[in-house]
Amino acid sequence: MASQSQSKQVTLSPSWKQHFIGYVLSVLTIPIFGLGLIAFYFVRKKHKGTSYKVTDTQISSTDTKYQRNIDLVNIEDVQIQQSWLQEKLGIGTLVLSTSAASMDVVGMEEPEKLKNIIEQAIATQKEQQKKQDVRRHREPKYQPGTMEKMDYLTGLWQQGLISDDDFENEKRISNRSLYFYSQIKGYYGVYFHLPSHHIIKKHLLTTSRQSL
Repeated sequence: MASQSQSKQVTLSPSWKQHFIGYVLSVLTIPIFGLGLIAFYFVRKKHKGTSYKVTDTQISSTDTKYQRNIDLVNIEDVQIQQSWLQEKLGIGTLVLSTSAASMDVVGMEEPEKLKNIIEQAIATQKEQQKKQDVRRHREPKYQPGTMEKMDYLTGLWQQGLISDDDFENEKRISNRSLYFYSQIKGYYGVYFHLPSHHIIKKHLLTTSRQSL
């Protein structure tokens, strides 16, 4: 069972079939002094007390005691485990493994389909992480607005490493910076290209000559 919100978050709940035996036994024991009603209450509480939230970046497991989070980029393997009864009922448990731990997503209907969806989400997230790492390691330390940076960003855009929106945003920022540069250069002239200590030295020499 799954529900989806506007924030790209999907909530998964175990199928009632995961507690098939508990539900059946509780119903059968209702005539015995109402013991079945008590059993039914606890079985349903356990069933409804577990949920899983899947976002673009991580999977969270919540039960009556704990909450665990696993980032998609850290998941190395996704396997399906099924008992004989689970296989007959069409449900299964997904085991998400990282280098340090694992998470069981229990009682999922159509486990093969869910496994494929999660594996696609993992691949997408790892590809995005790879692009970010490439940009982080390859991006030179250009000043905002320089033509060298625009050439570099154009190359990334042509390779598909940055989106059209990001490229247009960076281009607008660079255009504003270039305009500011031209205004400063026009105001200070040749002084704009001199180091600050040269400007100060020349200012002191000019002031001294004027005082003489």
